[in-house]
Amino acid sequence: MKTHELEKELGISKHTIFYYEKEGIVTPQRDENGYRSYSQDDLQKLIMVKFLRNLNISIDDVKAILNNELDFKECLEINQIHLEKQIKSLEEVQENIEMYVRKDLPMLPALQQIQREAKNYKLGYQKTTDTVSLGRRLTKKLALRKFLYKIPAAITQSFIMWICAASFFDENLEKTTALIIIFVLLMILFINIFVATEFQFSQIWLKMPLDQTMNQSVEFLSDGIRYYQFHGYLNNLKYYYGVLFNKAEKYMQSYKYEDIQSVELILNHRYESYGTPIARDWYVLDYRFEFKDGNHFYFYWPFTIDDDARFIGMILDEKVENVIDKDHVIEALKNGIHLNDYMKKTED
Repeated sequence: MKTHELEKELGISKHTIFYYEKEGIVTPQRDENGYRSYSQDDLQKLIMVKFLRNLNISIDDVKAILNNELDFKECLEINQIHLEKQIKSLEEVQENIEMYVRKDLPMLPALQQIQREAKNYKLGYQKTTDTVSLGRRLTKKLALRKFLYKIPAAITQSFIMWICAASFFDENLEKTTALIIIFVLLMILFINIFVATEFQFSQIWLKMPLDQTMNQSVEFLSDGIRYYQFHGYLNNLKYYYGVLFNKAEKYMQSYKYEDIQSVELILNHRYESYGTPIARDWYVLDYRFEFKDGNHFYFYWPFTIDDDARFIGMILDEKVENVIDKDHVIEALKNGIHLNDYMKKTED
């Protein structure tokens, strides 16, 4: 059997056949013209080699199996262990790729230092998007949840005013209908007021500072930032409904990293009481963004979740030309060190 016939029979290239010949698996004879001539035994060996190589068995193990120096089943079991490790490694690579795609991160050398870390938070502090952000971007899901939060308070306020209005009506069908309409209109009015002012009914009972930043957020993307800045109650109401009807971009600002004039990290020592007489002290950051077109944005004490603080520190350090950081806290951000621990170490 000639080389070209063997190629056609096995579906492998002549270079692969010559490689197996070089490894000593087959030893073809030569005819009077010097052309290789393969025997039926060579064909059967190459069929077996192709089968074993398709199982991802190394060429050295293939030769050992053909020479009866290695048990086929034992080889498969060993190979299975290696493959499981490779699959696990590839799954980790895939998870990292998916994470970077979802987060829309810029290319940074420091990214290799980040170990993915996701934590379970209470409902009020869960992330709404996968992107790296200060605060939480208002999404349709979050907007609907906030709407539900506001219904009990709106009902309470509407009922009080409805009782007052009811005292002016006699009890008859037409006026009862009018009272129902008044009650519904009052509910709609109060829900919109609470949306505009970002009133949280849960704050009264849970005594937790949920979403006190008027829906503000800053997202750090691959090519720049995108943010919503509070510009008044009416604007906040428009933004809320813009999110519900997929028109949020109309109320958001976007800047390329090169269009950022400066970002100032402002360290503050603040005290918070979570429904107890004892206040806890925290070192927290405010952020001041200045843009080359004259716009600016001050973000008061935005919270960050998971590893976002580390990503933000790296992005600011790599992508923003002028980072004003008089307390040198960007190193704490980049290394995932809590500001309280960092400042204590600095003071010591």
